[in-house]
Amino acid sequence: MGIRFFTDNWLTASAGVGLLRVLEHTGYILEDFVNGNTVELSQEILQNLGKLYNEYLFKEFKPDDSWKASLREKRKKNEKTDVYTEVVYKRINDFFSNSPLTNQSKIKHVKEITILPLDDEDKAEMLVWENKGLIEDFIKDRFQEILNYPRSNKICFFCRERHAYKKNGKVKILDATNFTPLTASPDTVENFFWEGRSNMYLCPECEIFLYFSAFGFHKTPMGTYLFVYMPDLENTKRINDLLRTETGLKSFMDKTIVEASKIIEGRKAEWILRNIYIVEIEKVKDAQSNIYTLSMSQRLAKAIKENIGNYPKHKGFGDLFSIFLAYIYSGRSLYEFIYKILSGFFYRERYKKLTKRRDIQLVKMGMNFKNYLPYSLTYFIKFQEVLDMEDKERISKQINWAYREGLTLKEIYEKSKNIGKEKAKRKIEGISYRLLDAIRRRDTDAFQQNLIRAYLEVEREIPYIFVEALKDGSFNRIAYAFLIGLNGKAKEEEE
Repeated sequence: MGIRFFTDNWLTASAGVGLLRVLEHTGYILEDFVNGNTVELSQEILQNLGKLYNEYLFKEFKPDDSWKASLREKRKKNEKTDVYTEVVYKRINDFFSNSPLTNQSKIKHVKEITILPLDDEDKAEMLVWENKGLIEDFIKDRFQEILNYPRSNKICFFCRERHAYKKNGKVKILDATNFTPLTASPDTVENFFWEGRSNMYLCPECEIFLYFSAFGFHKTPMGTYLFVYMPDLENTKRINDLLRTETGLKSFMDKTIVEASKIIEGRKAEWILRNIYIVEIEKVKDAQSNIYTLSMSQRLAKAIKENIGNYPKHKGFGDLFSIFLAYIYSGRSLYEFIYKILSGFFYRERYKKLTKRRDIQLVKMGMNFKNYLPYSLTYFIKFQEVLDMEDKERISKQINWAYREGLTLKEIYEKSKNIGKEKAKRKIEGISYRLLDAIRRRDTDAFQQNLIRAYLEVEREIPYIFVEALKDGSFNRIAYAFLIGLNGKAKEEEE
């Protein structure tokens, strides 16, 4: 029997995908190693993993124009860099900070003898490739060092077959060196366990296996890392290979749901869809990250599949896409999402000093709308109502109607001879503040009273259908759509 690794959670699955990619790059046939959710290697390949690891790192190293520009920047600042930093450290340190592969005391010698000449970019590139063998020897030595540690009597938490090893008199457990985003220090992991005693014992083989997880994740243009987990290793790799071909998260999500639908054909669709996880890692500090795990219900998958293609193309909304996903996956209402954008638009002075929180991007988005709110904001109202299982066609008509009513009332104010354009602008602002406050408190009476006064001001009767709509549980969608329209522009003007 060979050396077996089990991929029954997103961490081990990412290591499985990373290992399979390394084997694939070397020319191995993956079917020879995969059996369901198990990867099985021969002893010979296990001993050769250091070499394969190095080959893949050099495969991912790209000495392109941006790399050469970074060398020039270092030269201006009188900084140094070396082969190990450029090929290995930059690629995996976010995942394995202070590990045997990145610990500064261990890699110090390799760094010192592979310093790159910053005044000659072509020579620097040539030296990178010339030192490939030296880097390989270092990685192989580190893997062999792990395999040589004495075994304890504790069974490995991950493979449930082999014995964990002992280092410095202690049984090895999973810690920050093995997957840094999961924990900031070795002590933090223990806080998750009864009496502070972790049972996540680690054997040498599984520790080396986890060092392949960095190759399973995909780095996005925003600097975060993504991994999609499905309860099947072969399809997990397939989905994550698809992720690598997409330039943006939105286009990936669109294709992922369609691809997942094909994959689950003939199986229990609801069960599979509920077991798809999207893991996003957002680096905060050198050894600290936020991890967002997003799961999907069948209803959510259907909503994404049918509506994601209409996601707003208005400038700036692309930057909010990952936050939008976080809201819908976690079950948070998109009305909260919209409210934060509107707060930024109406109370921009209040939010000038912003803290560094994820949702602050929503407030900033509202602050960036200088003169009007775009119609495309109604997309989020419609998406929320679809998630709430409302009739898509009916609510779309209702939202569009409320938006047009708000836009019409604004135009009436602006064209009124008794008010004038500047005064009309101030009046609309005052009405909007009161309506937003009523929405925040979910006070339908206050909302209706302010509506009536707003219409009476220009000697118009409030449409009766408006009053009826607010009675049938449609308050949020009607109120938000009307408020967006009241501060919007005709679609032709927007375009």
